[in-house]
Amino acid sequence: MTRLILTAAAFALVASGALAAQATVRETQKLEAPPAEVWAKIGHFSDLGWAPAVKSTEASNGDKTGSQRRLDLGGPILWEALVASNPSNRSYTYRILDNGSNQKILPVQNYLSKLEVKPSGKGSEVVWTSHFTPVAGTTVEAAEKVIAGVYRGGLDALGKESWAKGDGAH
Repeated sequence: MTRLILTAAAFALVASGALAAQATVRETQKLEAPPAEVWAKIGHFSDLGWAPAVKSTEASNGDKTGSQRRLDLGGPILWEALVASNPSNRSYTYRILDNGSNQKILPVQNYLSKLEVKPSGKGSEVVWTSHFTPVAGTTVEAAEKVIAGVYRGGLDALGKESWAKGDGAH
C-alpha cells in the first residue's frame, strides 16, 4: 500500500511538472588570442556588449557577487544575477532571475550558467554552459535550442574577431 501511494505521488509530481526534466547546454569557441586577452573582453558580468543580441548592459554592483544585470535585447529586458566570480580562473557563474517576464524571453527556469576562458594550445577556448528546467509547455529540446542559439550568437561573434582561429569548433 505504501509503495502504491509513493508511486501515485511520484506520478503526480511528474505530471505537474515539479520533477521536470533538466536540460544542459554546452557551447565552445576556440580563439587565437591568449586567455588573458579574451577574458579582458568577455570577463565582465557588467558588460555583455560583445554578444550581438545584447543592445546594452547595466549592472547594479559591477562584477561583484550578488550584482544584478539588466540586459536590453532590443525591446525585451532580461534580468540576471552574478552568483560567483573567479577572475584568476577566468570564469563567472550567473543565474537568470526567475520571473514571468524573463520566462517569456527565454523559456527556462532554475537557470544557472557558467562562462569561462581556458588555455587551448597557443590560444584560448571559451566555454559557455548552463543547466536549467524548461518552463511548462516547452520541451527540453526546444529550450536547449533557444539557449544554444543565444550562446552560438555570442561565440560566433567572438570567432569573427581579428584574433580568432575561425575554425568555429564547438
